[in-house]
Amino acid sequence: MHNLTQSRLLRGISIAVFCALLPASPCFGESTDKPAATKNDAITITVLPGERQVFEGFGASVANFNNHYDTLPRATRDELSCMVWRDLKFRTLRLWMATHEYAKTPGAHDLTVFRRQYIDSGIIADALRFGVTTLLLAPDNVPEYMQEKHADGTVWLKPSENAAYAKLLADFIARAKSELGVAINATGIQNEASDEQKFAPAQIADVVARLREELDARGLRGVKIIASENASANEIFAAEVDALKADAKAWQALAGIASHSYNMAATEEISARIVGPKGENLREYWMTEASDNGHEELGDIFRAVSLSARFLNDINHRVTHWIHFLAFENVRKEDNATCILTFSNDPPAITRFLKYDTYKQLSDAFDTGARVRHSRSSLEGEMPWSYGKKSRLTAAAAQNPDGSWAIGLANYTAASFNGVQGWADEKWNREQGGYTPAQTFEVTIEIPELKNHAPLAFAIHRTNASTANAPAGTLTMTGGRFTLPVASLELITLRSPAGRN
Repeated sequence: MHNLTQSRLLRGISIAVFCALLPASPCFGESTDKPAATKNDAITITVLPGERQVFEGFGASVANFNNHYDTLPRATRDELSCMVWRDLKFRTLRLWMATHEYAKTPGAHDLTVFRRQYIDSGIIADALRFGVTTLLLAPDNVPEYMQEKHADGTVWLKPSENAAYAKLLADFIARAKSELGVAINATGIQNEASDEQKFAPAQIADVVARLREELDARGLRGVKIIASENASANEIFAAEVDALKADAKAWQALAGIASHSYNMAATEEISARIVGPKGENLREYWMTEASDNGHEELGDIFRAVSLSARFLNDINHRVTHWIHFLAFENVRKEDNATCILTFSNDPPAITRFLKYDTYKQLSDAFDTGARVRHSRSSLEGEMPWSYGKKSRLTAAAAQNPDGSWAIGLANYTAASFNGVQGWADEKWNREQGGYTPAQTFEVTIEIPELKNHAPLAFAIHRTNASTANAPAGTLTMTGGRFTLPVASLELITLRSPAGRN
């Protein structure tokens, strides 16, 4: 578990290698409808009528692997928790559970590590006190006696251990409740099950079905199961979702599909697998991990807009829960891009990255309970964030529970992406970064549902290289449309007044 952050970049690279071996055709999720930007840089975003899914809110994980949180003064701990759980309105706390530490030998189940990590430290109690409503368990690793090591160096769960592994997870969740007073609301079965600790697609389905039976037998029917938390929304994830759907017991047991948003985020191809006859989501779609790797400086607009674009991409493709990797940690500066906030212990201090401001901007625009519409671009169709060049402009729109409308726009063009902020090598950034040159788009938003509505004023907020989540006046929508400029590396959110809009 302590090496979780070391493989973030390698996940994207492994996908790139995989795709390079394929015939010369678009990779899974790569857009085929990306015409060159026109000279006048005009784009129309059409917000199609009809609710697709309900957005259930933001979240983040906290690892506390080295127990640095424990020795912070009470005031600093309160400030960290307040900044994330209350001020950003993050409602889900993702908790890491090392299966190989909990069950080092068969039947010898030990809560010591988890208790020290989350209970003795006060992390869970603090999160609940400041507004967290959902505890999501992230099982990680596989006990050695359950492992099957292949000649290529990969480690798999032995098929013969499927039942025992499911029982191990259910036992942990039951004991966490009875012995630690921690009520887990949802659980995965293995973080990135096709990555470091491998599960075949059929195994994932089998473990999901067995876990449901084990949880129900312990009176834990309310605990949701999500899977597979794959590192990318790609062919591998598609095969895993297909295996879950093919297994009637697994599909019935599954509350939601789950993937991560790094180089290949949610796509319309993936989300089509959970669509019902009326266009509704038949399952939730959890995005349980997004961040960057490497060193981050203050004011990093590239990373802030990248994460914003991934969020907008994901909710536009039916994602219901959106969870950042690490909320706050005391980490090496070489890998601080994984966090929204970092802290030091001596002296106690908190560092706030620009992504904090863009998360604040997004969470103030898109409320928990927002009913998301489907947005399409005249320039890039579905505006996918997937393998290859990233969309120039990403947009999403929803109607909040109070009747207000929320719109988000992220411009991911720049003068150069080569070697930016040390993310990766020049070739990687040239092939997987955003488009150059920097462009300012004149973006027209069309919402047919508001075509006959009275003129409606939207409050604007902007984040760019010179300002962070700054109010930028209002813009009036007339006849269901308006036009505004969106500059290079800029996030704009707009929100209309509450009421029957």
